[in-house]
Amino acid sequence: MENRYLETLLAQIREKRAKECVRREIKTHLDEQKASYMEKGMTEEQAVQRAVADMGDPVETGAALDLIHKPKPAAGMLAMIAVLCLTGVILQYAILQLGGSSDQGAYFFKNQCLYAAAGFLVLCAVYLTDYTRIARYSRQLCTAELVFLFLTAAFGKQWVMSKPYWMAGIRIFDAVIPPSVFLYLYIPLYCAVLYSYRNCRKKDLLKILLYTILPAALSYQMSSLHVTVNVTVILLILLSAAAQKGWFSSVPVRAFHIWAFLVPAGLLTILMPVLPLASYQSARLKAWIIPEFEAAGSGYIYHVIRRILSSSRLVGKNSMFSASAYLPDYETDYILTYIIGEFGILAAAALVILIAVLAGKLLHISIHQKNQLGMIMGLGCSLTFTLQAAEYILVNLSLLPSAGLYFPLISFGGSGMLQTCVLLGILLSIYRYENVFPEPGTEQTHRAIL
Repeated sequence: MENRYLETLLAQIREKRAKECVRREIKTHLDEQKASYMEKGMTEEQAVQRAVADMGDPVETGAALDLIHKPKPAAGMLAMIAVLCLTGVILQYAILQLGGSSDQGAYFFKNQCLYAAAGFLVLCAVYLTDYTRIARYSRQLCTAELVFLFLTAAFGKQWVMSKPYWMAGIRIFDAVIPPSVFLYLYIPLYCAVLYSYRNCRKKDLLKILLYTILPAALSYQMSSLHVTVNVTVILLILLSAAAQKGWFSSVPVRAFHIWAFLVPAGLLTILMPVLPLASYQSARLKAWIIPEFEAAGSGYIYHVIRRILSSSRLVGKNSMFSASAYLPDYETDYILTYIIGEFGILAAAALVILIAVLAGKLLHISIHQKNQLGMIMGLGCSLTFTLQAAEYILVNLSLLPSAGLYFPLISFGGSGMLQTCVLLGILLSIYRYENVFPEPGTEQTHRAIL
């Protein structure tokens, strides 16, 4: 009778991956009710009949659970991301029409169309994929990527294609995939590794530390300083969040924080004199602090940005200091400053607000996840998106030293678009399957229905 009831109930649930979770919770509830009635003197058969009767009609109960355990559409966030991708395309078209070389402008515009379309398709594909599959092989995938990063650091800082690829007269990609893409894509794998080490033994903590320190060390060898700082900060925040959740119960939280943060800090203290800043980094930092010091050299870009910002209008083009005439790399590194100079402060503010709203929604989704794997992976992806966007905005306002940055979904760049769309796809997959893999809190929800 009990099995027949369960089979009828589970037949009402369309999402196959939720059935085992529901079966386990309903079976537990039936066993508890049956034990309670047997304590009151009923026979086992009577107790089973009474427990099943208390559960209600299996079709109605199953239909109610089906409404809970089904994928959630993320139409609103997909629409917001599509609008941002389209904004990047429109900006490249505006740049083509308003100034610059027509050949170069056409190249940027055509490729940005391709990057936006391909990136959005990748995002949708990842969004429809079950993110929990990553956790099954997280350690193997993380180890493989660390080996890949080591080989990249040892034998070349860039992985170069043999030749550009063309389709319909459009150049599909440039020759170089920057190492930063692989470093940022390491983050969700690292999150899954942390999840896999929950309630681990003390000796396993060294492995966790290696998974944390190695990518930061490799990043210093193969990428720019700001990428190293970003990756290190994100990994340490994630490690701290995992410890705060009590995942490493073999070590007290306070002791774990001291151990996990002092060791990397000690290593950095030892290595910093051995690995000093490159001369161009020192010059860039000095020029950012005093741009007038080398107005025609390292300080030129800061001087131009501050001139554009100080003379721009709320709406309309800056007639005193032309962004298109004096600002270099405005299709890529300084597109926000270009917007301020060509379209006004309000246009740039509207774009920043849209990015901030999306980042806020992504962080909210991550922090409020019931599934702990979804929480930690979502937090890693949303922190990466937020930090990259915030860093780009601050550099374009001359509040941080300049660096070769990518404005997520907006500025020109195929590899940056791919990396961002993969991370956003994982985030939306977490949102989509939030009720399919709820983890904690399921039993209470089912009890409320019953």
